[in-house]
Amino acid sequence: MKKPLIGLVDTGTSNIKSVNYALQECGAEVLQISNIDQNNNVDGIVVPGIGNFKFVMDKLKKEKLDKLILEKTNLNLPSLFICVGMQILFSESSELGVSKGLGVFKGKVKKIANEIKGSKHKRNVPFIGWNKIIKMKNCKIFEKIPTNNFFYFTHSYYADPVDQSIISTKVNYFDLNYCSSVSKNNIFATQFHPEKSAKNGLKIYENFLNLL
Repeated sequence: MKKPLIGLVDTGTSNIKSVNYALQECGAEVLQISNIDQNNNVDGIVVPGIGNFKFVMDKLKKEKLDKLILEKTNLNLPSLFICVGMQILFSESSELGVSKGLGVFKGKVKKIANEIKGSKHKRNVPFIGWNKIIKMKNCKIFEKIPTNNFFYFTHSYYADPVDQSIISTKVNYFDLNYCSSVSKNNIFATQFHPEKSAKNGLKIYENFLNLL
């Protein structure tokens, strides 16, 4: 049986190797795409990312990978976006000044507030660690994953979609309820890192590959 070929988009951030390994572990062949000329006939794309929204968008634009991502998603190619990869799907981010995203979904990427309303305590930002996701709707990449399971996060910003119907899961961080994954048609995205989330994280990659 032929392995699915995944185009892993090089966003210039440090988690690409661990995502590559996770995809291979789940039975995929991986083609790392660093520029638009590597636009082969892949079966799906994965867009990872850690850190700075503006850095990732500048990197994608320089290599015209933003156009590649939009082309593939418009063709209904199954696509998975991770962490900052998820954030760049939205209209804009306030990180280090206003930066424009891909605009696939309307909404802004906002900073997690340190202050907790009505409390003298503060949130640690960035948030780094495990947190429980709260299921909002059925989503194919969460199949056979028990509701309210824990996944690994590391981020200071979160996406706030205009269209609440795209939200697959939320998460609560000291009374801040925010979007932790989205899905619509062929597009799936998680704020958390499946490749750092043990067995349940690998199951997300398996479920994604099963869509191809």
